[in-house]
Amino acid sequence: MPAAAPHRTHTHTTHTTHTTRRSAAPAGRAAARYTFSRGVAALAGALALALLPSTVATADVALAAPTDSPPRPGTRSPHQQTQKRHTQQALRATTTPRLERASLTADGAEANDASWGGVISADGRYVAFTSKATNLTPDPHNPYLPVTYVKDLRTGAVTFIRDGLGGVRISADGRCVGTNDFGAHDLQGFVHDLKAGTRQALGSARGGSRITGLSGDCRYAAYTANPHHPADPQRIYLHDRTTGQDTLVSRPPTPEQYDMSDGSLSADGRTLAYRAHRRQGDGPDRDDIIVTDLRTGKHRQLDGSQDDATAGLVQLSANGRAVAYTVGSDTYVHDLRTGRTTRLNGTWGRALSPDGGHLLYADANTEALRLRNLRTGADHLVAPQGGAEPGALTAHGRTTVFATAVGDLVPSDTNGVADVFVRHRR
Repeated sequence: MPAAAPHRTHTHTTHTTHTTRRSAAPAGRAAARYTFSRGVAALAGALALALLPSTVATADVALAAPTDSPPRPGTRSPHQQTQKRHTQQALRATTTPRLERASLTADGAEANDASWGGVISADGRYVAFTSKATNLTPDPHNPYLPVTYVKDLRTGAVTFIRDGLGGVRISADGRCVGTNDFGAHDLQGFVHDLKAGTRQALGSARGGSRITGLSGDCRYAAYTANPHHPADPQRIYLHDRTTGQDTLVSRPPTPEQYDMSDGSLSADGRTLAYRAHRRQGDGPDRDDIIVTDLRTGKHRQLDGSQDDATAGLVQLSANGRAVAYTVGSDTYVHDLRTGRTTRLNGTWGRALSPDGGHLLYADANTEALRLRNLRTGADHLVAPQGGAEPGALTAHGRTTVFATAVGDLVPSDTNGVADVFVRHRR
């Protein structure tokens, strides 16, 4: 037994030696192939270097050549520093927002009076806004009353719309624009079909109306109907432009006489959010935010005013998933699918992006206009001061429309009045 162990060791050693000899030839051939491939690669690289322009080849050779004083460990070579600088410049060029002025004539001349209240189509091409300027188009109009213009950001063309008493809305493709102006007896809402060249009044001429929302395809328009008698409450109706039918979509009257207003419509016209204000009864809670499924008629009430603070609706997202509203000097964004509510203290919400992921708001302390990414919490300054309307954002906050009198945002801003600007996030 003791002699058997050396025999097993000798047998194992002999087997290993034979294995090494059997693998020696393939290994040699592999090494030869590797050496040959490296030679071919080197030859190809030299050939490619020779075919490059002389300036590039010289630079590459200079980089490859050894230097007498190599960079110290932890420092960058001149080439690396140049490369880093170029990378930083390219990064700034691709991340710095691009800003343009929308309240200009078709040939780029400045407006001769103030502009405000801009909204943008979902495709980011058209901006509708209110203005007292008289030189943006050659159309004659009353110089004492504001009007509405639509700017094509792609071509620069400007379209004139006579109505201009605020509350401008625009369809997803920019074909239809909602405005408010004087009707036969009172202030009334209108829908302008720019392609068909038509102007359609909403609601009854007696008492008047105010447009507050348009569906993406311009089929539906939401408007607040003012009562014939001041003691009666306001109601919200949905007008079907295809059938001509008007449907009462706000909650039925209550003994407290709630005024229903500020209706905001989803892009598909299936969801409506609005503000209910109690004009009678006791208690501090006088405002509620209501969301209605127009297919089922189901109403959902969100938390409204607290104590004596006033609540107001900002906007329902175009996808119908989120709703933004204010209570006092705070803004809330409620996700209708998950039930989660995000609170932004010391802010006045201005607009909610179509996907519900970004909020445009004004800082209650500085009045600066900022854009908040609701998913990451990141904030971006839009303007040191300015105003914005519901409908001022495109999806994911890529494009923002706002008005400001700040005169140094773009070159050659010399008119000294408020203008409408478009901020494109790269």
